[in-house]
Amino acid sequence: AAVSMRHADVYIGLGSNLDGPAAQVRAAVREIAALPAVRLRAASGLYRSPPMGGRDQPDYVNAAVRVHTGLEPEALLDALQEIERRHGRAAERGHWESRALDLDLLLWGARVHADERLTLPHPGLHERAFALAPLLELDRSLEVPGKGPAAALLERCAWPEARREASAWQLPAAARLVAVEGPPGCGKTALCNHLAADFDGGLVLEGAFRNPFRDRPDGGAGLAALLHALTRRVQRLDRLEQADLFHAHTFMDFTLAAGDLEAQLALDGDEYDLWLSVQTRLAAPLPKPDLVLLLQEAPPADDARAAEFAARAGALFRRGPGAVLTVDATRASPARDEDAYLRLLAALGELEPGGRHFLDPAAGGGPARVEATGMALN
Repeated sequence: AAVSMRHADVYIGLGSNLDGPAAQVRAAVREIAALPAVRLRAASGLYRSPPMGGRDQPDYVNAAVRVHTGLEPEALLDALQEIERRHGRAAERGHWESRALDLDLLLWGARVHADERLTLPHPGLHERAFALAPLLELDRSLEVPGKGPAAALLERCAWPEARREASAWQLPAAARLVAVEGPPGCGKTALCNHLAADFDGGLVLEGAFRNPFRDRPDGGAGLAALLHALTRRVQRLDRLEQADLFHAHTFMDFTLAAGDLEAQLALDGDEYDLWLSVQTRLAAPLPKPDLVLLLQEAPPADDARAAEFAARAGALFRRGPGAVLTVDATRASPARDEDAYLRLLAALGELEPGGRHFLDPAAGGGPARVEATGMALN
């Protein structure tokens, strides 16, 4: 098959009502993203709906993904059916029977096609809310060839409404508090905002603030500035439990550990000891990140301080109690590159709680592999 990606948007529907339906659909999203000559462009959330025909079956969980591909429709259909088989779907199955996984080609750009094996657009798409609702999450202006705007079709859809209930992406359940760290300008805040949107999560952002002690000429300016920044971060974390009780995951664009590292580099002797005693007392009752996403970029050649910070940061965070995913953002940063971001999303579902992992999102043609660093857990 050709490796260049066609630019027509191809939409795939996913559904399951057996054997942990949400987990089945989430795993299938990652498997589609890993197919050769397929590039995942977006994934909808998970939608719950009753089974068609009113049969005595569990509810279905549905989603949709948008891909670009160099495959022909029949070749992509073969690949999707192989994924179904890996999830336990038999080759011959009744039309309305329960299934662990159902993958359907819904739309192939504006293409209209019909033969014994494949019909595009998918027949019945225009009257099924469980297919239309995920598609509209991916593109509000989507048109179904021969039927009209998907939004208008959903409004008059006779089939019961599908209810969005979760993200299609997955984090370890233990990763309730996720911190993004990295050098200045690496896009921590932008990445936190994207992750919170895709995981239906909460946000705790440091935000821009004026530090009145920065760059003052007196000898205590470094200590005073660092204590001021520490106090602000502690205040942000102190409000965390009240603000984010109802989120499965919360994302923050700062850590107290990074402030400690900054203090190590900026302060000497008694000043650092004083800073550390204040930081230890204030941080003791505060929640600690369950997962740190550490973005690493090559520091400027002429910036020795940035180089030392980068060299120490990896070891510092890997000694912490939570899981760590170190992301090499030198060639492709998930904060700025769409493909790198999607590979990060897919990789997060593979993390082991408490593990140390490494990800290079620019490696290879498909989603980059999450690799264990081999470091012992604390």
